[in-house]
Amino acid sequence: MDWDLCKTFVAVAETRSFAAAGRRLRASHPTVGRKIAALEKQLGTRLFARSNDGLSLTSQGRKFREHAEAMAAAALRAEAAASATGEQARGVVKLSIGATLAAHWLMPRLGPFLRDHDHIQLEIITHPFPASVRRREADVVLRPVDAGEENLIGRRIGRLGTGFYASRDYAARRKLPERRDEWRGHSIIGFADQASNAHLARWSDFITRQGTVVMRCSSQGDMLAAARAGLGISALSCFVASSHPDLVRVAPQKLGSVSDLWLLAHPDLIELPAVRAVTSFVTASAREDRIRLRG
Repeated sequence: MDWDLCKTFVAVAETRSFAAAGRRLRASHPTVGRKIAALEKQLGTRLFARSNDGLSLTSQGRKFREHAEAMAAAALRAEAAASATGEQARGVVKLSIGATLAAHWLMPRLGPFLRDHDHIQLEIITHPFPASVRRREADVVLRPVDAGEENLIGRRIGRLGTGFYASRDYAARRKLPERRDEWRGHSIIGFADQASNAHLARWSDFITRQGTVVMRCSSQGDMLAAARAGLGISALSCFVASSHPDLVRVAPQKLGSVSDLWLLAHPDLIELPAVRAVTSFVTASAREDRIRLRG
C-alpha cells in the first residue's frame, strides 16, 4: 500500500475537499484528485461521494479511514524511533505559534538557540493557527488553550496579557475611559478575524460596546499600526504595545485580559532530542519573560 496515497486520503477525509486537502499537503487540486482516483482503483471501490456539503465518505471509505489513521499513527511512531537513535538534536521541528508571538517575542530570541543547535531546522508555522499536531501540520504548538480532546501532552508555560491602548496623540484629544460605561464617543479598532481570536474578539467587543467601531483588522500588526496612527483604541498584547513609547495603556488596573500559554506536543514525539531541545528553549524563554508577557 502506497503511504503517499493514504496520506492524501486522510487529508481529503478530514477537509472534505480536494482543494483544501491540496492546500494542506502543498499539492495541486488535480494532483490530489489523481491520487484519490489511483487509490480507489487500487482498492476497487469508491471512497468518496459528492454531497451538498462537499465530499463525504462512502461506507467503504469510512472503513478504510480507520485503517489509514492507524497507518498514520504507526508512521509517526516509526519516524520518532528512527530519529531518536542518536543523542544529538537534529532534524526538522515544526512549531505552531501565533504570528504576534512569533514576530515580536520568539524571533529576537532565536539567534543563540539556532547557533547552539545547528543540526536543527526550525519551521515556524503561523498559519493556519493553531496547526494540528494530530494531522502532522506541526510537531509542537504554543497556544492559549490546553490539549482538550487531542492526544497531546505538555504544560502551561506562562500567561499572556492583553490590554487596551491608544496613541498619545489620541489621548491628548479626549479623556480615555477608565470604566466600562465611559466608552461612548470613542473610536474602536476591533478584530476582523474572529475565528482565530474568538476569546479576545468577544472580550474586546463586550468591553467597548458603547464605543464606535471605526475599523476591524485581521492581524495584530495592523491593529498596532492603526492605534499608533491615532485612529482609535485597540486591544493589543501588552508585551508588544509596551515596547512603543508613543502608546499609552487605557485603565491598566481595570481593563485587561490574561490567558494561559500552553506548550504541547505529540506524545510519540516529545522525547525526540530535537523536539525536546525546542520545547526546553521555548519554556525557558517564557519563564525568563514571564513579567513582560503578562504585562
